[in-house]
Amino acid sequence: MPPPQQTTVADRPFDVITVPDFSGKDNAVFEARTLVFLASWLENAAASRSFPLHLACIGAPPPSVRRLAARCDARITIHEPLRLRHDHHVGNKFRGLEIEPETDRFLLLDVDIAILSDLAPLASFGDCLAACPDDAPNVAAKDWATIYAAFDLPLPPTIQPLVCELDLPRYPGRMMGYEACDGQIEEMLPYYNGGVVFAPWACGLRERWQENILRIASLYDERREPRKWIHQSDQAALAVTIQMLVAEGWSFRRLPDAFNARWQHLYAGRPDLDDIAIMHCCWNFLSAISPGPVTADTLAAALERFFLHKVKHRFQRLVFGDLLRLRPGQAWRRYRGGMARAESLCRQLEQVCREHVAGAEKDRELSAARAA
Repeated sequence: MPPPQQTTVADRPFDVITVPDFSGKDNAVFEARTLVFLASWLENAAASRSFPLHLACIGAPPPSVRRLAARCDARITIHEPLRLRHDHHVGNKFRGLEIEPETDRFLLLDVDIAILSDLAPLASFGDCLAACPDDAPNVAAKDWATIYAAFDLPLPPTIQPLVCELDLPRYPGRMMGYEACDGQIEEMLPYYNGGVVFAPWACGLRERWQENILRIASLYDERREPRKWIHQSDQAALAVTIQMLVAEGWSFRRLPDAFNARWQHLYAGRPDLDDIAIMHCCWNFLSAISPGPVTADTLAAALERFFLHKVKHRFQRLVFGDLLRLRPGQAWRRYRGGMARAESLCRQLEQVCREHVAGAEKDRELSAARAA
């Protein structure tokens, strides 16, 4: 009698989706980000490389992206901007949830992400929703009260923001970039980072999330009461949508930091760089890329500008906050270790991208030679 077959997490894959925007003036930035994403996927995705990978592109992707996507066996679809709100990109990521599903679950990723190791362990999460807490509260407690009352929902239990989990400086709040420090800096009402979201297709996340963005925005007159983190963000609506789905019986799990690591994790030194699967670079990632076609050299220069200059500037803010807490030793250790991790990651991504992006340069040169 043959032994029973063992089931592995890779036996139940999920759709991996990202949504680059090539339709506007930042098309070179999105080309660079997508090339980093695809090159790191090729190099590091391990068992999850067999999972369906989707690029739901806003506008037509450039040849370099098409070439690297083909090497990844990625499915490309092309979409118009969604424009949920006038003259703003909020909601464009929902184009990624218009693809034809190949599995029963999805991992929706922002494009400012590098894959550093296998995503397959996420398959063990089953049919739950999963996301990470955001860095810090950006929606005021009084606004949460208004929002949940409008949905006739009770206020959910509080959670810790990332800055508290990692024991990062909380003050001075404005210098640290925290928008709502009204008593929520230690414990905040649930507010999740929308850049990495895992969910079953059957829960209907997209429809509810999109509807709730518009409904929450309508609670405030943007001309008289502008609220950046409500009118120009999808994250308040994501939090409310998760609470609604949990109330209907869907389960929710906190996504491990290894699957949504940000610059703060590099500073704190946890998780260890070797344990990170998804590095979510977030703000201004590769925004310093030179205009025009993206080459291995311009991409390497933009990576260095981000990890060794912009990240360094953020680390210096945290050092200042640690000094205000009278922790000079910790400030120095975290800063020195964080910069070493940032530089290591920069060099790793630079090497990966040089190898995989150089082929696109050769293709472009051959095309130009034929045209001549």
